[in-house]
Amino acid sequence: MRLEENDKDMFKKLDNIEHSLRTQEKVYDKLDRTFEELKKDRLKEEQNKKENAKNIRELKMWMLGVIGTIASTIIIAILRTFFGV
Repeated sequence: MRLEENDKDMFKKLDNIEHSLRTQEKVYDKLDRTFEELKKDRLKEEQNKKENAKNIRELKMWMLGVIGTIASTIIIAILRTFFGV
């Protein structure tokens, strides 16, 4: 009788261990998926930063061109007025 109880207890403990292992595997799978998603998000953010930096450079160059054009036009107008051309 005692051996049977010990066997039952042993099987219960083994079942509990097996259940815990399955649960742990599920948690690890979820963690893996989460880390993969974080990795993808980080890569997207890096790409967006590069694109934004490129767009900002282009915008700065465009603005410098506009300012240069306006400034040169004003300077030419002042010189024409000053020299009476």
